[in-house]
Order: sequence, then C-alpha cells, then structure tokens
Amino acid sequence: MFLVLVFLSLSALGFGIEVERALELALEKNLRIKAMEREAKVFDGMRKSALAFGNPELTFESGFLTTSKGGGPRERFLNLLELRQPIPLWGVRQKSAGVVEEQREAFLQSLEVAKRQLIGDTYRKFYEALYRKEVLRIWQEALKTASQLQEFIEKSYQMGETTQLEVFRIRREKGLIGVKVKVAKADYESSLKELSTLLNTEVNDVEGSLEEVRRLYDVNIDLLPQVASIKKEIKSLERRIELEKALAKPTLSTGVILEDSEAGYYGLRATLSAEIPVFYRRQGEILQSLYRKQALAKELEALKLEIKNRLSSVRLRYETLIKELGRFDRELLPNSERELELGLKSYRLRAITLLELSDIRNRYYELLISRAELLREIHRTYAEFISLGGWKR
Repeated sequence: MFLVLVFLSLSALGFGIEVERALELALEKNLRIKAMEREAKVFDGMRKSALAFGNPELTFESGFLTTSKGGGPRERFLNLLELRQPIPLWGVRQKSAGVVEEQREAFLQSLEVAKRQLIGDTYRKFYEALYRKEVLRIWQEALKTASQLQEFIEKSYQMGETTQLEVFRIRREKGLIGVKVKVAKADYESSLKELSTLLNTEVNDVEGSLEEVRRLYDVNIDLLPQVASIKKEIKSLERRIELEKALAKPTLSTGVILEDSEAGYYGLRATLSAEIPVFYRRQGEILQSLYRKQALAKELEALKLEIKNRLSSVRLRYETLIKELGRFDRELLPNSERELELGLKSYRLRAITLLELSDIRNRYYELLISRAELLREIHRTYAEFISLGGWKR
C-alpha cells in the first residue's frame, strides 16, 4: 500500500494539470464562489420568515375601583387578560414569499456570472502559463542549437578552418540565449504561482497544447446570466409593488378578552379590530420600487447593447487572429524553417559567415516567439468570450 501511495505521489509530481481539471478546481476551491454559495442559503430563511404568521399579542391589566373621597380600593381588584392575533389578508404571505423567490433567482444568476468570470480568468491564466512554457521550450531549443554550433565552430578553429573571433561570437550568443532561458523559466514559474493562487491549489506544471484552439459559437444575449439577473430583479420589484399595495389595505386582528365581573366571576368576550390606512398608504415604498424598476429597465437595455458590441468585437478579433495564425503556418514558418536549414548547411560549407547565420537564427526563433504570442492572444480573446457568458459545460 505504501509503495502504491509513493507511486501515485511521484505520478502527481511528474504530470502537470490540464485545462479542464484547472477549471474544475477553480469552481470547487475558489473561496469567493464558496462564500456566494453559502450566502444563497440566506434566502431559505427569508422565505421562511415571509411565510410565517404574525405572533399573537398578550395583554394583562390589573387595578381597582376607587372614589374621590376615600382614595382606597373599593370592593375588589379588577383583572383583564387579552389575547390578540393578527390575521394575514390579501395574500401578503404569498406575495412576500414571491418577492424573496425572485430575489433568490437574481442572486443565483449573479453567482453564475461570478462563476463564468472565474472560468474566464482561470482559462486565461492557464494558457498564459502554457505560453510561458512554450517560450521556455523555444529558447531551450535555441540553446541546444547554439551548443551544437559552438561545438562545430570550436572544432573548426582547432583545425585552423575559422578564426578565434567566431569562437568568441558563438560563445557570446550562447551566453545571451542562456540568459533568455533563465528569464523564461522564471516567468513560467511566476505564472504557475499565479495559477496556484487562483485555484487555491499548488500547481507545479501545466499540460496541454497551446495550439488547441476552440471555436466561437452564437450566444443568445437574453439567456446570459448577467441579463437574467437584472430581469429577475425587475420581476422582484414588480412583486414588491404588489406586496406594498396589499400592505396598504386594511388589516384585521381577532382576539379574546377574559375579565373579572362585579359579581365575582369572569367574563369572556371576542374582539375584532381593524387598522384603517387613512394617512399612510405606503405610497413612498411603491414609488421607490417603481422608479427602481424603471432604472433597471434602462440598465438592462444598456447592458444588452454593451454585451452585443463586445461580443461582436471579440468575434472580429478572434477571426482575425485565426487568419493570421493560418498565414503563419502556411507561409512564414515553413519559409523560415527552410531558410534556417539552408543557412546551417551554407555555413558548414563556408558559403556564408557566422554573422549572417546568426541573423537567420534570430529571425527564426523570433518568428516562433511571435507565433506563440499570437496563440496567447487567441486564448486571451477566448477567455474574454467566456467571461461575457460564452461558456458551455
């Protein structure tokens, strides 16, 4: 069993995290999402309070009769006990519960917005780390090529076929590439730490292909969670207005009074009382909800227009980047690879100088870096698409 655990631990250290697992961890372990999911439980209590009946009111009075002459108690003490219970009318309890339910739905949509933004951030940071890893690989490949070239030049110098100046030049170039490898490695490790912070999990490596490009799809703006959240808020205010109108109507209370009689026994009476809203009819609360509803309607209109424009911009940028990537793969990169291969052969045949070969090598690796940057921009654009709501589970 111990050996199995050791093997699993070594396997975990040897393999990096993939993008799908990173997205799962983000939703599972992000503290902000956990806090919002816990906060959603608040509405259960609010609904219970909305459906609850009002508490009964119990009153007890005790006193005695007296006259203006004696000042002391006459006959016996008088006692009165009253129990009063408010009667919920006009569907107030159901209307209150309806308001809470719409508020709960609006909050759940806000939670979905937060999740999609988190997924977008995680996606972007994951592919940022993968980009840094690709840059590190490119410079490591360049360092390997420089080492092979250095070995060839030093042998040529020993045989008297080249000058010491070229030996110094290739050593300097190799040293500069070595510096770039160290910087690229530090950048990659830094990006892993940022991803670890977002996932609340230690990430030692990322696995996947930077060239794995996803397709954009059509998005129904009306079904996006940020739009649905405002719609639910508007619905909640409509329910609130209905509730305020119900609360502005007369309210009834029923009760029982138990009192002492002069003959020495207790009397029992039933009561029915009403509160008549003559001066205060909750116009202020109704107006607040009405104007807030109108404001949200305008906000919803502006939000839908903003999302439409941003989605259009993201799609245009994404399609342009994909076209440029295709041009890289069809034209620029194959030509640069042939140029480098021809340059290495030409240098070994002494047809070109080391300076000319260095220029060819630099252009080739700069082109590889540019292509990786292009892929990074494609994934950044897709991350923005996710944050806007373009995500399917």
